[in-house]
Amino acid sequence: MKDLQHKIAYLQGQAEGMNLADSPEGKVIAKMLEVLEDVADYLDYLDEGQEDLEDYLESVDSDLADIEDIVFGDEDDEDDSVEVECPNCHEQVFFDASILDDEDLIEVTCPVCDAVVYVNHDEEDELSGDDGDDSCGCGCGCDKCD
Repeated sequence: MKDLQHKIAYLQGQAEGMNLADSPEGKVIAKMLEVLEDVADYLDYLDEGQEDLEDYLESVDSDLADIEDIVFGDEDDEDDSVEVECPNCHEQVFFDASILDDEDLIEVTCPVCDAVVYVNHDEEDELSGDDGDDSCGCGCGCDKCD
C-alpha cells in the first residue's frame, strides 16, 4: 500500500510542476488525484483491518482447536475401537479396544437386541472355574461357544 501512496504523491508532484491548477482540465486532474489519494488511504485502512481480523481469526481457531482436543480427545482414539457382528441380529457393534486388556469381567451387548456380542474373560475365573466345559456359556459366538 505504501508503494501506491508513493505513486500518487509522485503524480501529484508532476501535476503541480505542470501548473495545471489554473486551467479547468488541471482542476479536474487535481481533484482526481485527491480522490485517488483518499481511495489509497481507505485501502490502507481496510488492509490494517484485514490484518487485525486475520490475527483474531487465528486466535479463535487456536482456541477452538484446544477446546476440540478437550471435548473430543485425540483423533487417534477413533482407531482404538473393535467391530464385531451380533450373532443374533447381525448388527455391527463397536466398542473400545481397551476392554480387551481390562482385567475385570466385561460383557458387551448389542444395542439393538441386547444379545451378548463379546465377553472379556477374567483370568481368575477361568483358572478357578474349570468345570470341564470349554464354552463361556454366554452364547456370544466366540470360539468357546461354537
